[in-house]
Amino acid sequence: MMNKFQIAYILILISVLFSERIVAQRYTAGDQITLGVQDFCLIDTNHAPVALTLSASVAGTPVASVSNSDMYVKISSVVPGNTNRKITARLSGGTIPAGTRLTLLAALSVNLNGGGRRGIVVATPIILNATDQDLVTGVGSYYTGTGYTDGYRLTYTWAPYLPATNYQLIQSTTTPKVITIVLTITAHDGNN
Repeated sequence: MMNKFQIAYILILISVLFSERIVAQRYTAGDQITLGVQDFCLIDTNHAPVALTLSASVAGTPVASVSNSDMYVKISSVVPGNTNRKITARLSGGTIPAGTRLTLLAALSVNLNGGGRRGIVVATPIILNATDQDLVTGVGSYYTGTGYTDGYRLTYTWAPYLPATNYQLIQSTTTPKVITIVLTITAHDGNN
């Protein structure tokens, strides 16, 4: 027969086992959260002044080409899937003086302030005209940074065009000519 202590011990053991089971139960609650990343693209420059003047310093030589690499293009881009954007340039206002041509070349953004898929720069300078021309292709989700020299470095070069045949077209000016260049970042190439 069981004595009172054994019965009490068994009752205590049973109550401890059931109480742990009750304490071990968990109740949870939750809710749905909707997350979204917007497809966007932004473009700007560091607004560095670009002033080019053709001149010669030695008698008997044509005017020499001049270049300026002070301007940088900054972008922020997020694309869907594995789509790409490109950066283009075109002349939108004013005219390039006769007998000369203005070219533009981009250098890949290499700063440490950006990140993502920065694309591929077109290897040869483009001759600026009224048609959009590719400067950088294959840009994915990427940001350049916001510092003055962050982004794709642009080199503008102004030079005589075919001087042996067109040099007579070059004329001096009393006031500088102002032209406008438009840089565009396109919608991603996944648009249909």
